[in-house]
Amino acid sequence: MFIRTGFLSALLLGSISLVSGQQQCNGYSEFCSKPYNELTYVLTHNSYAYAANPASTQMCGITSQLADGVRALKLSAVKAENSSSSMNLCHTSCSILDAGPATDTLSKIASWLKDNPDEVLSIFWNIPNHDFEASDFQSPYQSSGLLDYAHVQNANNYTWPTLGEMISSGKRLVNYVESGADQASVPWLHPEFSYNFQTPYENSNASDFSCTIDRPSDPSNPSEMMYGMNHYLYGNLPMGSNTIQVPQSGSANKTNSEGSLLAQAKECTQTFGRAPNFLIVDFYNRGQTLQIAAQLNNVTFQNTTALQCDAQNTSSDDSTGASATLVAAPFVTALVSVAVVMTFL
Repeated sequence: MFIRTGFLSALLLGSISLVSGQQQCNGYSEFCSKPYNELTYVLTHNSYAYAANPASTQMCGITSQLADGVRALKLSAVKAENSSSSMNLCHTSCSILDAGPATDTLSKIASWLKDNPDEVLSIFWNIPNHDFEASDFQSPYQSSGLLDYAHVQNANNYTWPTLGEMISSGKRLVNYVESGADQASVPWLHPEFSYNFQTPYENSNASDFSCTIDRPSDPSNPSEMMYGMNHYLYGNLPMGSNTIQVPQSGSANKTNSEGSLLAQAKECTQTFGRAPNFLIVDFYNRGQTLQIAAQLNNVTFQNTTALQCDAQNTSSDDSTGASATLVAAPFVTALVSVAVVMTFL
């Protein structure tokens, strides 16, 4: 009897272990069977822009963002100051906000993917000054180790693998670029607006948010495409030959609330017949951004602890290496003045 009881106990414990050890994909077992294009992800706008700079759109760096549950990043490739080839992450101009060499940030992302083998991530690139071609991304991806994770989605193929399949294959990083894609030579860098459309992004007041298709202006197959819902507020500040986007951090709690962010998501769900795939936000740690994404995915938000971004505004991991450089003092004064005004619009 003792032997049988011991055997049954061991069997029961083993069964419990199997259940508790059920695979999770992006934090939820329910997601493993979901195609990549049938989920909602939080996408941080200008993810690299987190330093003490009025042009910053986030309150902490990418390492903290990923730790908190952000699963899509928006990066800008700009030529470094006094360089003819170096790719830096900058806010339109590296004299405004320079987050350092792209390779440094890509290496952090690669390290995070290595340490988190059950996660699928997306990166959206823009090249604001048209400084680079698709082939120029090959080297930083190779040297950072990210190329090994890059998923390839064939052109005009809207049937995406499940998160579980992407994780099993190891190809769990989807990369897009707004313009200049060349899938013939760089098949893993996808033309964003062949696979996604976006709602309008030039919003300076909460009443501006809408669920119309803004980019591309005339998508060929919108019913098959994913879409990003832009939900952040900013004002434009002319600065020489550039126009600087000044985020409205003071209103972020309200902007990222159920009354605003979720309300637009529900409107877009009704308009397009499906929830947005990417919630594009500033200051993701304010409001209920992550909780709203979980709600749109029909799961219960699981993170009951403080967000890493709130617990340590800038983590040690985020502050190592290159940090975002402040603009010249007169520019900072002007930016701060406008930022204060924009906060209360």
